[in-house]
Amino acid sequence: MARKTLASQALKKKNTLLNTANQSEKFQKEITDETNVAELPEDVKEKILYLDDDMLEDDPFNQEIYGGELEVNLLAESMKTYGFLGIIIAYPHGSKYRIESGHRRRNAARIAEISKYPVLITEPPKTEWERKMRLFLGNLHGRKEKPMILARTAQGLYETHKMEIKHKRENNLLEEGEITALNELVAIDMEIDIKSVEKYKMLLKLIPELQEMADSGDYSWSALTTAATLDEQQQKKLEAMIREKTEAEGAANVTRTWIVDISNRLKLEQSLEDVKKAQDDASKKQNTRIRRKNGTKVIMNCAKNLHEVLDKDSLIKEEEITAVIETLEGLKSSIEMKINALREHE
Repeated sequence: MARKTLASQALKKKNTLLNTANQSEKFQKEITDETNVAELPEDVKEKILYLDDDMLEDDPFNQEIYGGELEVNLLAESMKTYGFLGIIIAYPHGSKYRIESGHRRRNAARIAEISKYPVLITEPPKTEWERKMRLFLGNLHGRKEKPMILARTAQGLYETHKMEIKHKRENNLLEEGEITALNELVAIDMEIDIKSVEKYKMLLKLIPELQEMADSGDYSWSALTTAATLDEQQQKKLEAMIREKTEAEGAANVTRTWIVDISNRLKLEQSLEDVKKAQDDASKKQNTRIRRKNGTKVIMNCAKNLHEVLDKDSLIKEEEITAVIETLEGLKSSIEMKINALREHE
């Protein structure tokens, strides 16, 4: 059977979500926490309970993903005028009901001094991955989230799908042709491309100061992801340079291109420091026994690539020339030391 298309898988996942939210019964429309009771079909209204605030509990995983990013003041003001807006979706959990969608609305209602809410009761999740998946998908759409929330969402969905696929494999539940590539599944859930999924996840590798810049809206968050492979020291340099340029010229002049260029220069600087460190370590070990483990294989493999770069007209950007020269000088010194050491053992 041919591999199912991304579009067909997306449709299947959406239908699965709707079925889960409706206790496995098919809806003609999607149910979210923004849906008002009056908009629901009659058979769904029968599943609505009006519960006091103390009968509900937040899902701890919601706090882990969304943290304190619940901006609800405008929604609270609306509720003060029009009453509770939307519904809360929750399932029985012990003696209470655990919210899977509607944490923001509950917080807004508390500010508006409303203490009783319409709650759509769903079936409890059967597995941990199903619980997390339902929470993610129930909160994904309907409002614009900051980059770091989307980054935590992308990573969380990735880990959740990993649990899901493992569960399906162990229980022989995988369908023929079913997508198992994790980033692809996350892309379907978030309705973005795979490259964007990977970029969001890279934000999690940034130091907190750069993450704050990504969320600020003043700088290109996607450009900041180019610093994800830098170590902490180099990331702090980038942050300091961004702040310095912002103070001198304004945030509007800290362009995407500028951030990418600075990140690339810092990567070259970091590579140079790594080479120097390796050279220093080699110097300290000069008088010790030569390590031969895979040495010949590594040298032969590297020689081919180096010859292609050094013997042909390879492209080296003007701003990178100084760093490349320093790197080659370091390699030259290390090569000479290795040759001399090997000759002593011929």
